Amino acid sequence: MIALSPIFVLSFAIIVLLIALFYFKIGTKLCTILTVLALSCALLCSSIIGYKISFNTQAITDISNDNMQLSVTPPAPAQDQQPSSEETIAVDAASTEDANQPSDNGENSSTEESDANQTNTNETNTNETNTNENSDVNSNGNSNQNANDVANQNNNQDNTQESTQNNTQQSTQNNTQESTQENTQDSNNAAQATSTQEQSAADDSDDGWKARQITALFTCDGYGLLYSSLILIVAIVVACLAYRWFIHEKIHHGVFYVILLFMALGGVTLVYASHLIAFFIGIELLSIPFVGLIGYQYSQTHSLEAAVKYMILSSIASAFLIMGIAFYYATTGELTFSGLSYQLSTMSYPSTLLLMGVCLMLVGIGFKLSLVPFQLWLPDVYQGAPTVVALLLSTVGKVAVFCAIARLFLLAPIVNNETIRIILVCMAFCSILWGNLFALMQTSLKRLLAYSSIAHFGYLLVALIAVQYQVLALETIGVYLIGYILANICVLGVISLESHSDELQDHENEIDLSGLFWRRPILALAMGVGLLSLAGVPLTAGFIGRFLLLMLGVTAELWWLNAAIVLGSTLGLYFYARLIINLYIRPVGRDDLNSNQNVSKSTWRDIKFSELFIVLSALLTIICGVYPKWMFNLVSMAQYLTT
Repeated sequence: MIALSPIFVLSFAIIVLLIALFYFKIGTKLCTILTVLALSCALLCSSIIGYKISFNTQAITDISNDNMQLSVTPPAPAQDQQPSSEETIAVDAASTEDANQPSDNGENSSTEESDANQTNTNETNTNETNTNENSDVNSNGNSNQNANDVANQNNNQDNTQESTQNNTQQSTQNNTQESTQENTQDSNNAAQATSTQEQSAADDSDDGWKARQITALFTCDGYGLLYSSLILIVAIVVACLAYRWFIHEKIHHGVFYVILLFMALGGVTLVYASHLIAFFIGIELLSIPFVGLIGYQYSQTHSLEAAVKYMILSSIASAFLIMGIAFYYATTGELTFSGLSYQLSTMSYPSTLLLMGVCLMLVGIGFKLSLVPFQLWLPDVYQGAPTVVALLLSTVGKVAVFCAIARLFLLAPIVNNETIRIILVCMAFCSILWGNLFALMQTSLKRLLAYSSIAHFGYLLVALIAVQYQVLALETIGVYLIGYILANICVLGVISLESHSDELQDHENEIDLSGLFWRRPILALAMGVGLLSLAGVPLTAGFIGRFLLLMLGVTAELWWLNAAIVLGSTLGLYFYARLIINLYIRPVGRDDLNSNQNVSKSTWRDIKFSELFIVLSALLTIICGVYPKWMFNLVSMAQYLTT
């Protein structure tokens, strides 16, 4: 069960943190350290497992567009087996030739026997004549013959003794040779047996590091381990930012970190899921902690309102999702992703109950991803939630759900149905335009990012719609999500560092962030890089993801969605550029002018751990935009498992 070690580590960390919190009354700082250590251990486990699996799993060689599955080439036969197979073929061919010619062999044997009989009769006749002549000659000299006979007998005895000695020596030599041959054969057989045992043990050890379905509920493959690693990285960043957010309060906030670990456990479970029941459990384990995180700092304005609205949205989404799963099961009789793939690919035509189930599931997924027309109160939830929780909502809360849905769509040919395809195209088109148009009218940065997330996941629906081009779709999803996560860390991380938990509201308005460059230039540069990446400007990771989406849309001939992507990117460039310009406006107030005298001292004096995460995210955003090859290699290694 090494493959499930991230889930085990997080579960054990939750138990340890609860014991330390309620029995030993540890403070916020120690809770932060324990949480970061637990998340780092889980991240290390998932990274090692993913590295091992990526080098032991067979590569994808063929893509089947009909069944939406990947076929893998069978293993090549061993080289030592080839000569043995050729020898058996040769022996079989010789035996068949002898069996097919019985008459020829009979004739040849009869002619050979007649020739042998004739030669024997001739030899007997000659022997008789010779004996008659010898009898006449030998009668004249019997004495000489007797002497010769005695000498011949002595010679015969000597010859028989020598022959017996030679025979015994040859027999002993043959016996020794046979015994040595038998011993060598036994030793060779023993060596071969040990080598086969070692090979089987090595194969078993290699099988432990291959992508496989652990149980009916979970699948361990490179695809799940990549996105579980991304979820754990975001959770580590949020844990560090939350400590800086709570630093002005003397109250212990260890419960926040317990809820954060539950949320990370739900995200990893959801990414590992290969069964609809595990999928539903992961979504609930991810959504319920968010209700507590959003309403955690209830003293802030709009905090409780945001928690209640998110709870209502989450319950509605869960109701639609579980009803769709029930209809799905009633039609196909399967709940595993691979079983659904087989049932849907063998159906002659989809039934009405199945279409209803898929549509109900799409409604639940639309609420979770906040797609049009299910976005409703998402901007209010972002505005009322703490900034670190808004970072979790925009990254972990959506990335985990989207990756699980992508696995389901890649295995089960849901998009092959024209009705489902039209529904997804409409949702993507409306989400892109709705999100970008309403983001133009926002002054609150968190509300703007809420509408921006609607547009970004509308972009990502293009990859799900064009899912029959699987390799390109997987690469597009991975590259886009990596760029999206890095950009959100840059933007929302800076807002979190500018805010504190003892205030009524975070500093998320344009006025609060005006002239940030003259107060904290490094953070302003990092935030500007994040906004440029969200806008899809070249030399950033966001541009690479946007370009791949357009290329995928052209390959799938989704011209309306390509037009929406171009139009939405144009609108997004306007309001993102407005925010970037606002960061570099020189302040004109007296207090601001006095504070600007020591800009260099207050800025370069120290870069703490939280600022380091933001600066690294900005650097990775630029590196991925300039040299994206390593990101392509990382995403291409994360292959999903098909059965």
